Amino acid sequence: MALRLSSLRAARRLRSLHFVPGGSQKFLDKALASRADALIIDLEDSVLPAEKPAARVEVGKWMTSTQWGDKTVCVRINPLDTNLWEDDVEATLKADKPDMLVVPKVSSRGDLDRLDVKLSAMEQRLGRGVGSTTLLPIVSEVPEAPLRASDIAQHPRVEAVTWGAEDLSAELGAKKRRDGQGEYLEVFQLCRSLTLLAAKGAKKQAIDTVFTNLKDLQGLRAESEKSADTGFDGKLTIHPDQIDVVNAAFAPTSEEVAEAQALLEAAKTQPGAFRFKGQMVDIPHFKQAQRILDKMDDAGPSASSKPAWPEGPIHGKWLEELTEGMVIRHALTRTVSETDNLLFTTMTLNPARLHLDYESAKATMFGKPLVNSMFTVALLVGMSVLETTHGTTIANLGFDQVVFPRPVFYGDTLRAETEVIKNRPSSSDPSRGIVTFEHRAFNQNGQIVCKAVRNAMMRKRPSKL
Repeated sequence: MALRLSSLRAARRLRSLHFVPGGSQKFLDKALASRADALIIDLEDSVLPAEKPAARVEVGKWMTSTQWGDKTVCVRINPLDTNLWEDDVEATLKADKPDMLVVPKVSSRGDLDRLDVKLSAMEQRLGRGVGSTTLLPIVSEVPEAPLRASDIAQHPRVEAVTWGAEDLSAELGAKKRRDGQGEYLEVFQLCRSLTLLAAKGAKKQAIDTVFTNLKDLQGLRAESEKSADTGFDGKLTIHPDQIDVVNAAFAPTSEEVAEAQALLEAAKTQPGAFRFKGQMVDIPHFKQAQRILDKMDDAGPSASSKPAWPEGPIHGKWLEELTEGMVIRHALTRTVSETDNLLFTTMTLNPARLHLDYESAKATMFGKPLVNSMFTVALLVGMSVLETTHGTTIANLGFDQVVFPRPVFYGDTLRAETEVIKNRPSSSDPSRGIVTFEHRAFNQNGQIVCKAVRNAMMRKRPSKL
């Protein structure tokens, strides 16, 4: 009998789970605009004790008033050995949200049993289905937990399992968590491995812990890719800059997607194990192939960071090809030089010393000349042309927004991506329409340096082509 692929479907995608301090509307707004798969509204470590009552009330309001889109909504409650967690659950569990509770300092499965009793009663009262609220336990914050991780992961409410090094470090009295090369010391590596094995043994998702060096995006990328290679499904993030890096690491490449699709297509007509591209394949291979497809971006496979600068087509797209939500990662990249900046600044008659005068720039907060931001946005749009509007546009209609979250300096290498925000066919001319693009430029560290929202009048594909 041929393989029934429906049996391989995985749980919801949890590549990036981003922490948001409970009660901070500013941080919530930023997180909602991000590409995080899940948001963890935190009522534990990021909220001071005196502010917890007000924070949980505010978070409760968020659960019913916020447009969450397709994000998985989680709340990290306070530890179960405190008198705070029940108030957290009472205040934040509503008819539809949250989807999941993050449970810190879990020491045994019995902890989750106690929480289950509370949740079941509330779910029945709210009419949201008993068992519908899933759990993400942190299984390494107390010394006894890692060796019980397998039992904890087997709890029926558990959807995913994660770990953390900071609280465990304090419990152990460890002087440090990583060695001189940035690798975890042995006891923390053990906890990480036990978390992965416990999750996979229970057929649950495994989530790697946070990367605390916010400035080291290269290190984050390397650690995330290693986690993905090992079998983790996602990673916790604590800064918006980390989200895209993590998503890319845990999303499959186009080559991996093509291989998985070919394997599963072949499996539809095979009775069991069979030979595929010179190797024998069976159920474990099919499951892995389906996991790869489940991790795809909605717009398709990720270019990931292998290679760092993604390849792509070299022609524009017609109006009907630019579907809303599509993300195009552009092939062209550019290392910005001092000559670029000097020529652009002088050609546009801009006398700003910040771009031209080293000595004057030394006295600024940047300590060196900045690349002219008008050059940055021009370069961003230019890098986007080949795969978006080359030969298919009628006119650039203008910009709705241009922002520069970070400066660009000499020697920075920029890459770009474009998201189609809106596609509006013309009501008066069926051969054209208006497309709203959001162009984003990133430096070599994966940090966004420019975002530009612009409108372009685009052609439909001519009938003769």
